[in-house]
Amino acid sequence: MRAQEKSIKGFTILELIVVIVIIGVISAAAYPSFSSWRKEREVRGAAIEIKNLFTNINSQVQRGMYAFVQVEVAEDSTNQILTITSKGMHLNTIMDIRCSSTQPWDDEGSPTNRRLEVSQLVYDEITTNFTGSDLQGTVCFSKDGTYYSYSEPLEIDSFFYICGRSPTNTSCNVSGAGVPDAGLDNVFAINWSRFGEVTLEKWSKTKEDWVLQ
Repeated sequence: MRAQEKSIKGFTILELIVVIVIIGVISAAAYPSFSSWRKEREVRGAAIEIKNLFTNINSQVQRGMYAFVQVEVAEDSTNQILTITSKGMHLNTIMDIRCSSTQPWDDEGSPTNRRLEVSQLVYDEITTNFTGSDLQGTVCFSKDGTYYSYSEPLEIDSFFYICGRSPTNTSCNVSGAGVPDAGLDNVFAINWSRFGEVTLEKWSKTKEDWVLQ
């Protein structure tokens, strides 16, 4: 007796097209949320790294590794690169207490410097509130705050803002009252005191206020 032939049926072209269209619609609906989540995570990660850089270099002062330290914030508007660098100077090499970016340092964060005490962060999708020709600022700390100093554009305020960079957004536009532009998302503020106490805040659109992170 012949064995009963099995009926094997595959997908038709129409069914495959319907499935592909459904997947496309779901993906298109989910992409904005995913893109927003990815950008928030990227900016938050950078903000935490910058805060940790400030905290780490100040801890080196407190433990006596350095007598004088600096954090340099520099933005290259042409190449759209933001660089944060920490630097340290020992007590026996301090000759001229200044906070200039051109002052020589015993140790300075760089891609080739593997010392844990100093570091350098480089971002191509993160920007600051720096505008005009003043795109580089420094802030310097000592153990008891005696030699606390700074240079423009960090001269007036003991904080700066960071946010995501995009073709339509090349800086974090925040008003003098501390309110970001309505179109800005994921805006963080890095704050510090002359004694090296560092905090991180994020602007909340729902609360219309800065929230400590």
